[in-house]
Amino acid sequence: MSASNPPEKLEIDLSNYRFIQLDVFTNEPFAGNPLAVFPEAEGLSDQEMMKIAREMNLSETVFVLNPDHAAPTSEAAKSDLAKTSGAATAETQAKAGDAAATTENKNFEETVENTNQAKTERPTVLRRLRIFTPAREIPFAGHPIVGSWNALAREGIVPLPENGTGWTRIHHEVGIGILPVDIEFKEGVPVQVVMTQGKFKIIGEIDDWHEQAEIARALGRDREDLDESLPIQIISTGLTSLAVPIRSLADLRQCRVNAALLAEIYTRAGATGCHAFSRETIDVGDSRAHARFFAPADNIAEDPATGSAAGALGAYLVHHGASGAEPVEGRVRFIIEQGDFINRPSRINLEVKGNLGAIEEVRVGGPSVVVARGDVYL
Repeated sequence: MSASNPPEKLEIDLSNYRFIQLDVFTNEPFAGNPLAVFPEAEGLSDQEMMKIAREMNLSETVFVLNPDHAAPTSEAAKSDLAKTSGAATAETQAKAGDAAATTENKNFEETVENTNQAKTERPTVLRRLRIFTPAREIPFAGHPIVGSWNALAREGIVPLPENGTGWTRIHHEVGIGILPVDIEFKEGVPVQVVMTQGKFKIIGEIDDWHEQAEIARALGRDREDLDESLPIQIISTGLTSLAVPIRSLADLRQCRVNAALLAEIYTRAGATGCHAFSRETIDVGDSRAHARFFAPADNIAEDPATGSAAGALGAYLVHHGASGAEPVEGRVRFIIEQGDFINRPSRINLEVKGNLGAIEEVRVGGPSVVVARGDVYL
């Protein structure tokens, strides 16, 4: 090849998709649960989404799409539509989780302004979220919803309340249907997202002594370390988890998971992970449980904050009369701690409407912080 004829430069046409990375259920960077959100994911195939989720290697990655008009409407969204046009609704919401709000015990207080929209067969859906773990797509999850709508609010997708401070309610679409989401703004900046979860269900119970001992062994504990005042149950508000009550915070801290055995146990029970918890907590005040969530079958050794499982656990505690929190106007409000034992402290705000044996609605909320932005090239 002569020097006068240099090789032609090859141009490769790459598609790029930008992402926002947040830490969810925390006000501090590098705490809470990391999440990657792709706010403009139209054009990605299912296979490409799965590959990207594996590349991001976080507990979940979210791809934001335009709505699917065939999606079913949840009971919570139907309830919104039943409200009269122009009527104002007042509901309690989770405060942003700052120290002042905690000491004042005013988590989950808000006034949601009605959209003045007449009744229709379904609400207006702003966006559709597809949620992937590194192993598969899942129909619903907590911290991906809370973090995604914090990111989308920062993108200007969510209408601001009057004067930029207050609450905005939107509806979005996930695998289990259409659900409402409330976003709190302060001076135009989103400070908290509160999601309404699906109907609380107790799917099954593990009451056999030998099976309970096997679960304890999978967690590196003895059966005597279980809290026998509460049942081991498979529960759900959209994503099924195995709730395992542990006697003390010290026993919970000392869990050493046998990943293969635990994965076999909870998948056999039809759950997506094991939610071990103690009613002893690190913080005083509004905290009512400390939890650890293990999902080794999805390549998640331990999740720092699991909003879907926290919602189901909150309902479980109220259902069994074990939350230790007094209801106010029919709603019980408290905090579930998570992530401290893996240096990712998270605080998840819960609001459960209902009482012993009769759960009507579950809401989960918290703040998020943006820690990175970037592009993925295909």
